Amino acid sequence: QLTDEQQNAVEDIEKALCKGREAQFLLHGITGSGKTEVYLRSATRAIKLGRKVLVLVPEIALTRHLIDTFTKRIDRFAVLHSDLPLKERYLTWQKIKDGEIDLVLGTRSAVFAPFGNLGLIIIDEEQEITYKQEQTPKYHASAVALKRAELESAVVIFGSATPSLETYHKALAG
Repeated sequence: QLTDEQQNAVEDIEKALCKGREAQFLLHGITGSGKTEVYLRSATRAIKLGRKVLVLVPEIALTRHLIDTFTKRIDRFAVLHSDLPLKERYLTWQKIKDGEIDLVLGTRSAVFAPFGNLGLIIIDEEQEITYKQEQTPKYHASAVALKRAELESAVVIFGSATPSLETYHKALAG
Protein backbone atom coordinates (compact mmCIF):
# COMPACT_ATOMS: atom_id res chain seq x y z
CA GLN A 1 0.00 0.00 0.00
CA LEU A 2 1.24 3.43 -0.88
CA THR A 3 0.98 6.37 1.48
CA ASP A 4 -0.93 9.41 0.23
CA GLU A 5 2.34 11.21 -0.52
CA GLN A 6 3.69 8.24 -2.47
CA GLN A 7 0.43 7.89 -4.40
CA ASN A 8 0.49 11.60 -5.29
CA ALA A 9 4.09 11.29 -6.48
CA VAL A 10 3.28 8.23 -8.63
CA GLU A 11 0.26 10.00 -10.14
CA ASP A 12 2.20 13.18 -10.93
CA ILE A 13 5.00 11.19 -12.55
CA GLU A 14 2.49 9.10 -14.50
CA LYS A 15 0.80 12.26 -15.83
CA ALA A 16 4.15 13.54 -17.04
CA LEU A 17 4.96 10.19 -18.66
CA CYS A 18 1.60 10.16 -20.45
CA LYS A 19 2.17 13.67 -21.82
CA GLY A 20 5.42 12.51 -23.38
CA ARG A 21 7.25 15.72 -22.48
CA GLU A 22 10.42 16.35 -20.55
CA ALA A 23 9.77 16.84 -16.84
CA GLN A 24 11.77 16.70 -13.62
CA PHE A 25 10.80 15.56 -10.13
CA LEU A 26 12.56 15.51 -6.78
CA LEU A 27 11.58 12.54 -4.64
CA HIS A 28 12.79 13.66 -1.22
CA GLY A 29 12.45 11.13 1.57
CA ILE A 30 14.45 9.47 4.28
CA THR A 31 15.87 5.98 3.84
CA GLY A 32 13.03 3.49 4.10
CA SER A 33 10.38 6.06 3.13
CA GLY A 34 9.32 4.15 0.02
CA LYS A 35 11.25 5.89 -2.76
CA THR A 36 12.06 2.53 -4.36
CA GLU A 37 8.37 1.64 -4.60
CA VAL A 38 7.68 4.95 -6.35
CA TYR A 39 10.58 4.18 -8.71
CA LEU A 40 9.18 0.72 -9.45
CA ARG A 41 5.64 1.89 -10.12
CA SER A 42 6.86 4.75 -12.30
CA ALA A 43 9.16 2.41 -14.22
CA THR A 44 6.37 -0.12 -14.73
CA ARG A 45 4.09 2.62 -16.07
CA ALA A 46 6.76 3.93 -18.44
CA ILE A 47 7.32 0.41 -19.80
CA LYS A 48 3.57 -0.11 -20.27
CA LEU A 49 3.59 3.10 -22.32
CA GLY A 50 6.27 1.58 -24.55
CA ARG A 51 9.13 3.65 -23.15
CA LYS A 52 12.50 2.53 -21.77
CA VAL A 53 13.82 3.20 -18.26
CA LEU A 54 17.27 4.02 -16.93
CA VAL A 55 18.01 3.77 -13.19
CA LEU A 56 21.31 5.28 -12.04
CA VAL A 57 22.87 4.47 -8.69
CA PRO A 58 26.03 6.07 -7.29
CA GLU A 59 27.99 2.89 -6.67
CA ILE A 60 28.14 -0.73 -7.76
CA ALA A 61 27.29 -2.01 -4.27
CA LEU A 62 23.86 -0.37 -4.54
CA THR A 63 23.13 -2.15 -7.83
CA ARG A 64 23.32 -5.48 -6.03
CA HIS A 65 20.75 -4.32 -3.49
CA LEU A 66 18.31 -3.13 -6.16
CA ILE A 67 18.72 -6.03 -8.60
CA ASP A 68 16.47 -8.34 -6.59
CA THR A 69 13.87 -5.63 -6.13
CA PHE A 70 13.66 -4.72 -9.82
CA THR A 71 13.92 -8.24 -11.27
CA LYS A 72 10.81 -9.28 -9.35
CA ARG A 73 8.73 -6.74 -11.28
CA ILE A 74 10.57 -6.03 -14.55
CA ASP A 75 11.14 -8.88 -16.97
CA ARG A 76 13.46 -7.35 -19.57
CA PHE A 77 16.07 -5.99 -17.17
CA ALA A 78 19.84 -5.48 -17.40
CA VAL A 79 22.68 -4.24 -15.24
CA LEU A 80 25.55 -2.07 -16.53
CA HIS A 81 28.64 -1.13 -14.54
CA SER A 82 32.42 -1.22 -14.84
CA ASP A 83 32.87 -4.43 -12.83
CA LEU A 84 31.06 -6.53 -15.43
CA PRO A 85 33.30 -8.65 -17.63
CA LEU A 86 33.93 -6.93 -20.97
CA LYS A 87 32.08 -9.58 -22.99
CA GLU A 88 29.02 -9.39 -20.72
CA ARG A 89 29.04 -5.59 -20.94
CA TYR A 90 29.22 -5.79 -24.74
CA LEU A 91 26.37 -8.32 -24.99
CA THR A 92 24.21 -6.23 -22.65
CA TRP A 93 24.96 -3.11 -24.70
CA GLN A 94 23.85 -4.95 -27.86
CA LYS A 95 20.61 -6.13 -26.24
CA ILE A 96 19.83 -2.56 -25.16
CA LYS A 97 20.59 -1.25 -28.64
CA ASP A 98 18.40 -3.96 -30.21
CA GLY A 99 15.45 -3.02 -27.96
CA GLU A 100 15.49 -6.27 -25.98
CA ILE A 101 15.87 -4.50 -22.63
CA ASP A 102 13.22 -2.29 -20.98
CA LEU A 103 15.13 -1.19 -17.89
CA VAL A 104 18.83 -0.71 -17.19
CA LEU A 105 20.18 -0.36 -13.68
CA GLY A 106 23.70 0.96 -13.48
CA THR A 107 26.32 3.37 -12.31
CA ARG A 108 27.19 6.70 -13.97
CA SER A 109 28.43 5.28 -17.29
CA ALA A 110 25.04 3.59 -17.81
CA VAL A 111 23.71 7.06 -18.66
CA PHE A 112 25.14 6.42 -22.15
CA ALA A 113 23.16 3.19 -22.67
CA PRO A 114 21.98 3.11 -26.30
CA PHE A 115 18.25 3.22 -25.66
CA GLY A 116 15.76 4.19 -28.28
CA ASN A 117 12.57 5.72 -26.85
CA LEU A 118 13.93 6.52 -23.40
CA GLY A 119 11.00 7.67 -21.26
CA LEU A 120 12.18 7.68 -17.64
CA ILE A 121 15.50 8.31 -15.93
CA ILE A 122 15.79 7.72 -12.19
CA ILE A 123 18.83 9.08 -10.38
CA ASP A 124 18.94 7.52 -6.93
CA GLU A 125 20.92 9.32 -4.21
CA GLU A 126 21.37 12.16 -6.68
CA GLN A 127 23.59 14.18 -4.32
CA GLU A 128 26.46 11.68 -4.44
CA ILE A 129 29.75 12.92 -5.88
CA THR A 130 30.37 9.57 -7.57
CA TYR A 131 28.09 10.72 -10.41
CA LYS A 132 30.98 12.97 -11.47
CA GLN A 133 33.55 11.37 -13.76
CA GLU A 134 36.89 12.96 -12.88
CA GLN A 135 38.95 11.23 -15.57
CA THR A 136 38.81 12.19 -19.22
CA PRO A 137 36.25 12.35 -20.65
CA LYS A 138 34.91 14.33 -17.70
CA TYR A 139 31.15 14.48 -17.26
CA HIS A 140 28.43 14.58 -14.62
CA ALA A 141 25.90 11.79 -15.07
CA SER A 142 23.06 14.04 -13.86
CA ALA A 143 23.87 16.67 -16.49
CA VAL A 144 24.00 14.01 -19.21
CA ALA A 145 20.71 12.55 -17.96
CA LEU A 146 19.04 15.96 -18.10
CA LYS A 147 20.26 16.51 -21.66
CA ARG A 148 19.04 13.07 -22.71
CA ALA A 149 15.67 13.81 -21.10
CA GLU A 150 15.45 17.06 -23.02
CA LEU A 151 16.36 15.41 -26.33
CA GLU A 152 14.11 12.38 -25.81
CA SER A 153 11.18 14.03 -23.99
CA ALA A 154 11.79 11.90 -20.92
CA VAL A 155 10.92 12.28 -17.26
CA VAL A 156 13.74 12.51 -14.69
CA ILE A 157 13.28 11.57 -11.04
CA PHE A 158 15.98 12.77 -8.65
CA GLY A 159 15.74 10.70 -5.47
CA SER A 160 17.46 11.47 -2.20
CA ALA A 161 17.17 11.67 1.55
CA THR A 162 19.55 14.64 1.39
CA PRO A 163 19.30 16.29 -2.04
CA SER A 164 22.08 18.49 -3.34
CA LEU A 165 21.63 22.20 -2.74
CA GLU A 166 21.28 22.80 -6.47
CA THR A 167 18.53 20.20 -6.89
CA TYR A 168 16.72 21.29 -3.75
CA HIS A 169 16.82 24.93 -4.88
CA LYS A 170 15.47 23.97 -8.31
CA ALA A 171 12.64 22.01 -6.65
CA LEU A 172 11.71 24.95 -4.44
CA ALA A 173 11.74 27.21 -7.49
CA GLY A 174 9.31 24.89 -9.27
